[in-house]
Formats: sequence, structure tokens, C-alpha cells
Amino acid sequence: MSPRNYDHRPAASNEPPAEVPDPIASTETLAVIPACGLVVSESQQGPGRSDEREEACSKFILVLSGQARWECGGRRHMLGPDTICHLPAGLKYSQETLPSSPFLAYTIRYRPELLSTGIGSQLAALGMVPLDLGNTTSNQVRVVRSIFQEMLFEQAARQEGWEAILHSRLMDLAVRVLRLVNRRGGSEPPVFEPGSDSTDRVARYSARLRSRFFRQETIVEAARSVGLSRRQFAELFRKVTGQSWRQYVLGLRLKHAAELLAGTDRSVSAVAFECGFDDLSNFHHCFKSVHGCSPLAYREQRRVRLPASASALPELAHTSPRAPAFKFRGIKGWSWTVEQYLEEIPVLASLRMNFLMNCYLSMSPSPPGQPWCNEWWKPMPEATKSGFASVIRSCREHGIAFCFAMHPQLDSPRFLDFRRAKDLERFYQHYAWAQSQGVRWFSICLDDTSWGTAGPGALGAAHAGFVNTIFNRLQAGDSAAQAILCPAVFWGDGSNPDECAYLEAVARQLHTDVYVFWNGDAIVTPRITRVAAESYKRVVNHRLFLWDNYPLNDGSPTLHLGPVSGREANLCEIIDGYLSNPMRTQNQINRIPLATCADYAYNPQAYNPARSIGQAIFRLGKTGAQRQVLKELVEAYPGFIVAGGGTGTNPVRLKLGSLLQQAGGQSAAQGFIRHIEDIATRLAKLFPAQFLATRKTIRDDIVWMKGTGSGRMAWYS
Repeated sequence: MSPRNYDHRPAASNEPPAEVPDPIASTETLAVIPACGLVVSESQQGPGRSDEREEACSKFILVLSGQARWECGGRRHMLGPDTICHLPAGLKYSQETLPSSPFLAYTIRYRPELLSTGIGSQLAALGMVPLDLGNTTSNQVRVVRSIFQEMLFEQAARQEGWEAILHSRLMDLAVRVLRLVNRRGGSEPPVFEPGSDSTDRVARYSARLRSRFFRQETIVEAARSVGLSRRQFAELFRKVTGQSWRQYVLGLRLKHAAELLAGTDRSVSAVAFECGFDDLSNFHHCFKSVHGCSPLAYREQRRVRLPASASALPELAHTSPRAPAFKFRGIKGWSWTVEQYLEEIPVLASLRMNFLMNCYLSMSPSPPGQPWCNEWWKPMPEATKSGFASVIRSCREHGIAFCFAMHPQLDSPRFLDFRRAKDLERFYQHYAWAQSQGVRWFSICLDDTSWGTAGPGALGAAHAGFVNTIFNRLQAGDSAAQAILCPAVFWGDGSNPDECAYLEAVARQLHTDVYVFWNGDAIVTPRITRVAAESYKRVVNHRLFLWDNYPLNDGSPTLHLGPVSGREANLCEIIDGYLSNPMRTQNQINRIPLATCADYAYNPQAYNPARSIGQAIFRLGKTGAQRQVLKELVEAYPGFIVAGGGTGTNPVRLKLGSLLQQAGGQSAAQGFIRHIEDIATRLAKLFPAQFLATRKTIRDDIVWMKGTGSGRMAWYS
């Protein structure tokens, strides 16, 4: 499976590439930024055009039509109609419009200093941010389009005060994007629609609520304050915010409660009172329904407690230590070297894991040091064969099943044509080699592919037929051969009509012995539920492997070190295997969250994230000083399950932005930077030969925070 984007759209087509005309040149105007500090321009690119860029200004891009594949920092994104994207200054990225898909967008280029330090720092910390407004309320699309349209009009008309209006709309857009990023997967932020006086009054009231949510006010009193009846107010409030009044107030209260629990030592009772809850039991109930745990457990997940002594990790089942919950428990590699795979195999064995799947980026025929290019039809280089033969042997020696995986479509200049026997033979050659090395597990990955013109049902049938062909040949060579399909629809509950049509076609035709990979309720998600798993399994009608995208960082400059959580304890009753998806280069520090994944997978019923993360650190550190610095590192980078966001979210950079928005924020920010510097110094001293990739990530964050990278913290010395 490829590294996952938080904003996912199918990327590659399964149809043979069509002949396309020569791409036309881009008509994007790369104008000099005027004195007002920003400029709005139209951008057109012909089909098939690709280039790389790095600009000194920051920019927002709104896509009107066409599709393009963008890559930034090792992460790939699809931009389509009604996608809003932000790129901070100095960020290198590449873009490629899809064949037969002319690309039209509008771009706002602006000098970063136009935004407040806090807002700018938070946006810069996120890196490239693409948001599909089609997945939000319809109001979001209209409002964002209106912002661009108004800015274009004011820029052209140049009436009195036009520069101030442009600056105001830029700030509005920046705040809106940050709120959408923070609330992806949850409720939508308020949408301020222009319109009648009544609507405007309700919009202003909803804005005031963000600093008055703790007040004991009824909906009748709220309606009276804006001169409306309760019924009128309720209807307009839902229209403006996308939520009921009660839901909106509760969301603000719980958000503030989470911040207090994570950032202060206030008691749960005090937090409930400060957030406007009169009843403590109601606060507990509401908090758990949103965050999946009690307020105290939420705090515990963010504050690591080291144990006094080591205990079993993973925690063994009480009934029998030989009866783990998930039959198969393991990890997928990233674009690791052979040496990295060999490093991790003894670690997996010590954690009672029994499954290792290679990343298909590791199987590239490209020369070492060259960018990955998926030339699946080429024979595997002898050096790669030799290296992975040693990985397969090591797995066998440690009692771990090695699963050989490849993907014929992902980022390939030549997609495999399921109708061509020669293509099938060239792809199968790799699986035949792996089988000759004694491999019995095989994965055929077909994720990140689009329906094509024939539609989802036809694609599902084609995928199933292709996998059956490979699997039948493997079983002919070894009746014990096992296969796993990673389908184009690998997340959710299968209820979407197109996704259901694809999965039902897979269910009808895929060999009954083939497993199917499933990501969970969403591609990257803080919670994975049995309800979604049962629904998905009913539709696809095959045995499942849970491919958990944690602690995956997609190659982004961040770390996710906190414990896995939010995975329901009874998932193992309907899912056979559990596969963790690791961070990219930081395989050594990845062992901390990996240990918690192993703990969960072995005995979910007894799994305790707070216990597990403490034992994981105790296990990795050999002295008190080593364990203490690892503890502080985990608290600084608690992971997106605990801290929110997605695979690319950097909590250290975001915290700096948050500190700068507070009164006296510069002093607090300086202290925070010194704390991260101290962690980096001690980590290097206590682990001189380990965690090199991790130390680089921390150093890069320190440089960024001081301002060398972003130009925002020049005050720090």
C-alpha cells in the first residue's frame, strides 16, 4: 500500500494510456507581488504538463476544473474541482496535470508577513494542505469561491480601500482553511453567508459564541438576543453553521475542555466548570462520546508515566499465552533499505509479531539514490534479489511470515493492462521469484486507482480477475500459498454507491481464499469501529486484514510516537490480521508506537494505552536518563491519534504557533524552543549511534522555529 494522503482521491487509471496532444504551455501569470503584498491570478495548464516549483511567496490555489497530481515532501495529492490548497513559502513541489484533463485554477500569491505570526506559523507547519471542499458542506464551496471572486473584483476595480479588503479576505481564507484542517472528519466550522439581516445577526451571534460558549444560556434566550423566534433562530443557526445550536455550543465547550486537559493541571471538575458544564457526569458522557475516552484517560494519553519496572509486552492473554487475538500481527516496511528491514525483524519477533510485508517502493529497479519510478515490467536487479533473499531468510529464522508485495499502477509511467498476457507475465515474474525463495504470502496492491470510463463495477471485476490469475499460478506452485488484495476501496463501510458497486464485483469474482486489506472507518482515522468493519466485510464478503495507518507519517517532517488507541477491542472477532504502517525513515524510533500496536494486536481486551507506552519506553531505554528523554520526546510528538490532525501534522510547530497567539506568547515560545533543543541535545548524547533520522527531524523543527526556515521567528536569538 502506498503512503496515504489524508485527503484521498483515486489517482491512477487502469485503462491503457491514450494518445494525447502535446501539452500546451502554462498560462499562469507569475507576476511580481505588488506593493499591497498579494496578487490574484488565473492559472491554466494543458493536459500532461508537469513541472517543479519553489516560490518565495505563499499561496492559496482554488481548482475550478481538471485534475492534477501534486507531490510535496514525499506526499502525493490529487487536486480536482473545488479543491482549495495552501503552500507555504519556500516549499518545493511538483505538479502534473492528468492526460485529457486541462487544469484551471485561481491562485492568491501573498507575502507571508501579511498574516499574523500565529496563523502564518500554523499554516507553514502543515506544509502543503489540500482540502476537498466537496466533502464539506455546500456552503463552504460557495463561500470560498465568493472570497476569490470578491478579491478578483476588488483587484481589478481598485476602489478606495481595495488593499484593505484584499488583506481582510486573505485572513478570512487562512482562518477558514485552518479550521477545516482541524475539524476534518468532524463538524464543519461556521459558514458566514451574506444575506438577510436575520441571517447576518445569527452569523454574528455564532462568531461571538466562540468566546462565550461557557455562559449558561438557553436557545430561547439566544433567539431573543437576536430578535428572532426560537424556530426561526434554530433554522437560521443550522443554515449558518451546519449544526444545531446545542451541537455547536457543545463542540466549543468540548474543544476547550480538551485543550485544558492537555495543557494544564486543572482537575476534571475545574475543567468541566470552566467550560460551562454544571453536571460532572454529563461532562464525562459528552466528552467520551466525542473523544472515545474519559477526560482523565485523555490527559493520560498526553502525559507519559514511566513504570517502576518492566512487565510483559505485549501483555499476554489470561487464558492462554498461545492464543493471541489477531492471528496475524505485523508491520509493513516503508521505502526502507535491506539493512533497515533486517534491523526490525528481531524487534518484531521480540514483540510476538509474526508478519512482515515489504513496501513496493523498496522493490524499485531504479539505481540507489535515484527517485522511485514504478517500472514493474522490468526484471528485479540482482542486488535487490540478493538483499531481499537475506530478509526472507531472517524472517524464516525468527518465525515471521514474509509477505511479498508489489503495485503495478502506482506512479507508474506505464500502467499494467489486465487484458495483455505479456503484461501479466512480466508482473508475475516477481512473484515467481519470491515463491522460489520460499515465500508463501503475497499481496497484490491495486489501491489509489480510479474507476475509469467503464465504472466501478467493471474495475472491481477486472481487479478480482487479475488477482485470481496471479493467485491460481502461485497455488499451482505451492498449495499453501496465501494472497491478500489491497483493493481500490480499502476504507469505510462500503455504503457509498460507487464503492459498493466496486466491492460487490470483487466479492462475486475474487477467489474465496484471498484476504482483503481494510484501513478502517477512514484512510487515516483516530477511531476504528466494529460497526464499520462488519459493514465493509458484509459487502466485500472476504476475510479481512486490518491495515492500520498508524504511526504512518507519509514521509512528512514529523513524528508520531504516542500509543495506538481508538481501535475497538472486539475487532479481532471479525478481522484475522493486523498490520501497522510505520514512519518512513525513522524506523528505530518507530519501535515505540510499534510496541503499543503489538500490545493491542496480541490482547486487545487487556490493552491499556497508558501502560503500553510506558512499557514501550522502558523497554527501549536502558537507563533512567535514556527513558526520561524518550518520555519527553513522546510527549512533544504524541501522534495524530492523540493530538489530532493527520499524517503530516507536526505538533511541535503547531504548538509554537499556538503559543505565539497567547498574551506573552514570545516568552513562552522561547522557552518551548529551549525545551525541544534540550531534548535534541540529550537524545544525541545518550544515544550517539541511534535515532539519526529522528534527530534530523527534531533539528529541522528547531531551525524552523528559530526562523531560518520560515522567516517568522527572527526575534529569537
